[in-house]
Amino acid sequence: MLTVPKASGSNTPLRVERARLDFLRASRFYACFKKYQMVAPTVTILFALTIYPMVYMVWISLHEWPIIATLPRRFEGLEQYEYLLFDRSFWDAVCASATYLTISVTLQVGLGFAFALLLSVGGAGTTIVRLLFMLPLFISPVVAALIWKFMLGYDLGILNYFIRSIGLPPVNWLGGEGMAMASLILVDVWQWTPFSILILLAGLASLPSEPYEAAVLDGASPWQTFLYITLPMMLPALAVVVLFRTVDAFKMFDLAYVLTRGGPGDATNVLALEVWRRGFFENQMGAAAAISVFMVVIALGLVSILAKLVKI
Repeated sequence: MLTVPKASGSNTPLRVERARLDFLRASRFYACFKKYQMVAPTVTILFALTIYPMVYMVWISLHEWPIIATLPRRFEGLEQYEYLLFDRSFWDAVCASATYLTISVTLQVGLGFAFALLLSVGGAGTTIVRLLFMLPLFISPVVAALIWKFMLGYDLGILNYFIRSIGLPPVNWLGGEGMAMASLILVDVWQWTPFSILILLAGLASLPSEPYEAAVLDGASPWQTFLYITLPMMLPALAVVVLFRTVDAFKMFDLAYVLTRGGPGDATNVLALEVWRRGFFENQMGAAAAISVFMVVIALGLVSILAKLVKI
């Protein structure tokens, strides 16, 4: 058995105590290092993909920043934001995004809840019907927009073919100012209502059976059962659906780009398209970054409000 020889001298206890304290400090440092070492890759990726681009976007928004690198870039401070306050095309894009988001999300949640209630009953063929409802989710938004662009065509579209076959005049689905936004909402509702159905079906399946058994014993009607039992217990699931679909609809770009390119005029020129137009067509990356900052602030506000509803 090996033994540690005792050190000679009157200061031996002091040396031993210092060595013990150094060992404890080294152990704590190593434990702290190991703890942060485990989260370091995640923090690094988060910084590289989220924090740094956000800071860089804010920095660009404070400059006159041509997309061509050879042109001069000048610091302007908050002038880009002041300009947006009086820019009509920017506020038209805000109104278009608000209209699209409000109507689209409302229809998706309402139709999703209605279909989820019907599909939750069960019965023969319910599984096949559920699968058919989920099919639009498997299609890329760009592919879905291209399919619908052919279907909604004025001359060769299949919808106008059926309308002409019954003796009615064709509809300018993508060229009319009101119909273009309606068509955009139609495609979005068609593709993303199955997402609402999927989440709400899971929420309905998780509801306890005891309140329904008590309602049957008390003689409650189906409408009373839905209004006072199902709906209150489904509020968290509904809030989750509204949260996800609101954030996704707020930054929608692909459908509007493929179907209408923001037209006719500025009828469907949503905020994401406005950012693309300012940055790549008007050579105003500073203004595009300022609009992007505005979108981030609004999105964070919407998420904060809806996240509180999830806790109901």
